[in-house]
Amino acid sequence: MNETAIVGVGGTRMERRPDRSLGALALDAALAAIEDAGLTPADIDGYAGAPPGVNLTAHHWDGVDEVSGIYVVGGLGLKNVRWIIDSTKGLTCDAVIEAAYALMAGAATHVLVVRGMYNPPNVRYAEQGLSEAGGASQFMAPYGANSGILRAGMELQSYLHANHATKADLYHVAKTLRDHALLNPLSYWYGKGPLTEDEYLSSRMIFEPMCLYDCDIPVTGAGALVMTTADRARHLRQRPAYVRAFATAVEGYKNVYPKSGLGPRDVQVAQLYDGFLPFFWEWLETMEFCGPGEAHAFARDGNITFGGQLPSTTFGGSLCEGRLHGMGHIREGALQVMGRAGARQVPDVQHCLVTVGSKRVPGAAIMLDAG
Repeated sequence: MNETAIVGVGGTRMERRPDRSLGALALDAALAAIEDAGLTPADIDGYAGAPPGVNLTAHHWDGVDEVSGIYVVGGLGLKNVRWIIDSTKGLTCDAVIEAAYALMAGAATHVLVVRGMYNPPNVRYAEQGLSEAGGASQFMAPYGANSGILRAGMELQSYLHANHATKADLYHVAKTLRDHALLNPLSYWYGKGPLTEDEYLSSRMIFEPMCLYDCDIPVTGAGALVMTTADRARHLRQRPAYVRAFATAVEGYKNVYPKSGLGPRDVQVAQLYDGFLPFFWEWLETMEFCGPGEAHAFARDGNITFGGQLPSTTFGGSLCEGRLHGMGHIREGALQVMGRAGARQVPDVQHCLVTVGSKRVPGAAIMLDAG
């Protein structure tokens, strides 16, 4: 418990078509995180990343549409790195957990964690581009069912029907995340204005009932963290965000509660994953912030906004900051615990729950602690 900590954060502005390469942005984010921790590149002796591009059209070109540990270590000239790993799944929570294990095992003393995402040109959001399929996909792809958006749409349709909820209920989540993003200078929507109900309800359908504003926004950008052991963290200049506990999908996300000695009512702020907007309702119920079938009412009643019972995804999430596969959620959770979230800061945060993934996309729940 509280054996490791996040001690530095960095990130770039999320843009659809930036004028700099993904590799350059990733190096910027990494250097910012190292500086934020009060360290130098020479202090970094470990690296954990999550490089894979999610687009089916990805070329997997290092520094172009993906960024590997080898690229970052070489680009920054990190001479003392002795432990390095790149997660193949792409979720940032995996890299954070690997870094925590490396620190606890003594394989490294200061680990740099990086996630960069690339938005390729001339690729539509839901484009499949498959000419062959194997495994379970061979039975789904011919019917257009090989898309995560389609599966999320089917689950959303089921939830709406079973719980007498409406898309107008889901709008309250979309609006809240946009409002939060307007306070986040790194967000794609920063300075662009709020989301109206009419704009949301009349937006283009992707896979009914999933509309454009129910999907995370593809961007090019990067984020980074620096992690170290708890004893080292206490001697650095920033207030640390301790990693109190984590639980993976395999063991059950809710296992983060007994492992941390905390429960849902102990959490002051949550960064709930929103790769597709219905995931947000799913996380509210999975982590027992409300009962089954109650998430739409819980969010609609203002509980997820600043001043509500559970301010949630306070940076705007994947939906509004941009798709970074959990890096933004973990970075924001650390900032909230450190008391450094600026205009988004929730008062007196002691415990922040971060969730990444969903019931279909195996991720993790991480409890961050002020110590």
